[in-house]
Amino acid sequence: MAMYAYKDIFRKEKLLARDARKQDKGIRFYCPNLRCDAHMHIRHKEGVSAAYFSAIPSHAHIKGCLHGSKNGFNPNNYNEEKFEFDNALAALTMPSKRQRKKEIPGEHGSGTVTLKPPHTLQQIYFMCKSYDCADTYNGITIGRMLLDNRSAYMYPKGVFGWKIIEGKCKRPHFYDAAKKKIFLTAATDGDKYTFILEFDDETLFKEIKNIVFPNRDYPIVVAGNWMSSGSFNMFCMSFFSDKQLKIVK
Repeated sequence: MAMYAYKDIFRKEKLLARDARKQDKGIRFYCPNLRCDAHMHIRHKEGVSAAYFSAIPSHAHIKGCLHGSKNGFNPNNYNEEKFEFDNALAALTMPSKRQRKKEIPGEHGSGTVTLKPPHTLQQIYFMCKSYDCADTYNGITIGRMLLDNRSAYMYPKGVFGWKIIEGKCKRPHFYDAAKKKIFLTAATDGDKYTFILEFDDETLFKEIKNIVFPNRDYPIVVAGNWMSSGSFNMFCMSFFSDKQLKIVK
């Protein structure tokens, strides 16, 4: 699913799902992914609040497309009004709490389901990717939450505060075992910025390094509270939990 699509094959004329009109129903739109030739159509199911774009089965998304149904974000499954970006990212740095299955609210027997805001890194990342970077979610500009190749223009002077970074391993070496640091560059043209993941816990450092190493050719999504490292165009953050990182395949 996507919260925006394009009217033309060259992806020049954008249409936000919230701005779609009745006469747009039945018209073929183009996936934001330039490599994907999915035939997208506006959807607005009765009884739900938000419209969105999805592909028809006969002309589906290519494998791995972030706008496909498998990886997609359905706004009607989440409570947008309760979403607080900084708090959500801060929670990702907290150690995981083990919870018995029967204690998970709304899973069995309640009769009603209370919608939660996006709260895992995967949910927040896919939410950001489903919207245009200039669009908003609960009043927060998407590009101010996620730095990727769409929103890079919003960061001319650096990256500070709680942000999600879509990055890739810095070449030729992406980690320093002695200093317990992992180095990424933004997955944008020019590799303008370098991002440093700093670890106090050696066990966690090795765990994350061993996750990244076999996946170093894939995009790496990291959430953290970024600050200047003291070196030009290099930013760092403290890494506390494996919930702060996701490999996108």
